[in-house]
Amino acid sequence: MKQVVLKSYARGNPKPEDFAIEKAPVPQPGEGEILLKTLWLALDPLIRFAIDEQRLTGATQVQLGEVMYGPTVSEVIVSHHPDYAPGDIVEGRTGWREYAVVNPGKSDYRGPPRKLDLSLAPVSTALGVLGMPGQTAHAGIITIGRVQAGETVVISAAAGTVGSIAGQIAKILGARVVGIAGGQHKCAALRELGFDAAVDYKAGDFAEQLKTACPEGIDVYLDNVGGDVTLTVMPLLKHGARMPVCGFIAYYGMGLEGPGPDRLPGFFRMINSKGLEIRGFGGFIVGGQKALEDIAGWVREGRLKYPEAVVEGLESAPQAFAGVFSGNDNVGKLLVKVAEAS
Repeated sequence: MKQVVLKSYARGNPKPEDFAIEKAPVPQPGEGEILLKTLWLALDPLIRFAIDEQRLTGATQVQLGEVMYGPTVSEVIVSHHPDYAPGDIVEGRTGWREYAVVNPGKSDYRGPPRKLDLSLAPVSTALGVLGMPGQTAHAGIITIGRVQAGETVVISAAAGTVGSIAGQIAKILGARVVGIAGGQHKCAALRELGFDAAVDYKAGDFAEQLKTACPEGIDVYLDNVGGDVTLTVMPLLKHGARMPVCGFIAYYGMGLEGPGPDRLPGFFRMINSKGLEIRGFGGFIVGGQKALEDIAGWVREGRLKYPEAVVEGLESAPQAFAGVFSGNDNVGKLLVKVAEAS
């Protein structure tokens, strides 16, 4: 089988040459174990945390020569466990490889592989709208953001998985939603998803466009980015605005210190003077099963769309993952299609 291993720790943004594709024997399951065939692989930006030489945040760290970490949808091929049968489709975190052996009784902190209901939607959605990203979007808008009808919600990285889902949830709740994305293609896609406005942060007049799109200010800002985008948003936040923070991709390639100047004084001044409520959170922890149930209902009703960007073949994963941090035109969930089900 093929598998992708970490060849060198990332310095700044990941590069395709930080990874290597290797051949390895297909593993064989022992007592209490199951053999999984990878069908879909998700290239989540948070994987970046796992490939720093020194672990700063995140629950996982990949060592040099180890198989890359990542969420997958897989088919059970062989089962020596009573809860799983050959042909079951499951979601888990088996990494960038074509086959994996898992012991459901000794799973990671997220629990054993989750069996999927094939009647809900395509199985790839277990890595997006009906998985951790959907839980994150639900938690950011409903639990942390507490979005109300009539409020103005702004979402950064709005063309990504979390952002595109979050914007649609906010619309379902009756809010006015403004998405921030890079490029006209992504902005047009957001408007097709029902966003009231979409602003291109790459435009020279980004600040003016955002102000025009939010004439009465911003009640909730779901932040996936940090950096200059967030600094442009913050002056428009109303007094008492809520700011759920589920990502800061502008800083993923940095350590604990970035380049100057020090802008924390202005940041703290604004937090205090505007009475801002800022909270970081983990989506699958906060969103939980309730989030998946709500979203499944909205998907069935046709009220929530789930765009996907798909690349073919495990060997395409390094290039596609690097593109997450160097600019791309992908809208929605970025997935690698590894194989067809048997």
